[in-house]
Amino acid sequence: MLELFLSIGYAAFFVFLIGKMKIFKTEAIPTHTYKLLFLVKLAAGFFLYLIYTRYYPDRSTADIFRYFDDSDIMYQSLFTKPYDFFRMLTGFHAADPDLQPYYDAMRNWYNTDMIFNDTRTMIRFSALMKIFSMRLYYPHAVLMCFLSLLGLTGIYRLFISALPGRELVLMVAVYLMPSTILWTSGLIKEAFLMFALGMLFYTIQQIIEGNRRNVLQYVKLIVFLYCLFLIKPYIIFMMIPGVTAWLMFKYFPTRRFVVLLSTYAIYAAIMIFSAEVILGQKIPNLLTSKQNEFYFVAERDHANSVIDIPRLDGTYTTLFKNAPQAFVNVLFRPSILEIKNPLMLFAAAENFFLILFILFAVIMALKNKEREVPDLFYIALFFSSAIFVLTGLVTPILGAVVRYKVPAYPFFLFVVIAIIPRDLASVKSRWFLKNN
Repeated sequence: MLELFLSIGYAAFFVFLIGKMKIFKTEAIPTHTYKLLFLVKLAAGFFLYLIYTRYYPDRSTADIFRYFDDSDIMYQSLFTKPYDFFRMLTGFHAADPDLQPYYDAMRNWYNTDMIFNDTRTMIRFSALMKIFSMRLYYPHAVLMCFLSLLGLTGIYRLFISALPGRELVLMVAVYLMPSTILWTSGLIKEAFLMFALGMLFYTIQQIIEGNRRNVLQYVKLIVFLYCLFLIKPYIIFMMIPGVTAWLMFKYFPTRRFVVLLSTYAIYAAIMIFSAEVILGQKIPNLLTSKQNEFYFVAERDHANSVIDIPRLDGTYTTLFKNAPQAFVNVLFRPSILEIKNPLMLFAAAENFFLILFILFAVIMALKNKEREVPDLFYIALFFSSAIFVLTGLVTPILGAVVRYKVPAYPFFLFVVIAIIPRDLASVKSRWFLKNN
């Protein structure tokens, strides 16, 4: 009962914030639409909670509970040895030998199975939030729903500025796709990742396109960049060439595609020749190692959604050769022929309708004589494609694929919507939009 009242209280507070925060004040979207989207995310968060308590009850492997449970060990030290808590939370002298018993008691502090992530960030975040949640799970989920809503709104604001008049269809693409709404609505990395990614892109847009710049904008840029670095630093590497090209578009407005291709080519060359210095090993070796780790995890956990993907051998040849199949696997699998559990059913149904939507968009684009696209089109295309390919190259577990594509999913859907003629994509609604 306490968990229910506390969750309702936090939810009401965040609904109040939605009505006050500047990011939720747009010309075309009334505030009540954002509040409704927040309530939908809360419902999705509860659904995710049910999945991991009814269908996958092992808390040691449940993604929404792993960091939550480990954080309790850190949180308890606040009352017995506050200085230990401070060091573990902040990282200040966090490697001191006397803290080792805490880390050894956690299941995931040393977890390096997943690709380029940091489980310690989520453990620390959960430990901090337990000060306000009284060690109850769902208040954490409410906060994560709000944070991910902020990030998604940052992405949405970016998209509607590039494609005005298509607010409703973009709203569905950003907020309401089943994969996105489910995997960003709980105490899970993708929720925090979407917050950091969306707010970072939104801040970059304000700096690049704004007439006036101030110190606060650059402070926010550093903060959100640091948040993204803590949770999944590889996303930053994927953003760098696109953002660089975005900056250069102002100077070469008629050669946008050439600028983007040149930027990515130069960036790829730099990464190939400096990867050992930056990452500690060559890119093919790093990705091969990560692929092997995923196969190990699949075998250890008896994953029932494993697919056979081409094995990497530490060479660039296999990376380029397997890239097209990797892209297709991430975008369209699981298919309706691969359904083995309820979660795969939702993902497969979503992918089926995605195929139909892409076909419709391509047909309409071929009939459209005006094919002008915004600057963001190219950035979103390359950014989403890079994440899809990277994920598909190393991840043979479809359950993981569905989650790892979430950060790039709205950007890919933006690309598809951008090629549809405006009159077909300009859906109106009196309830969700203003001035209709």
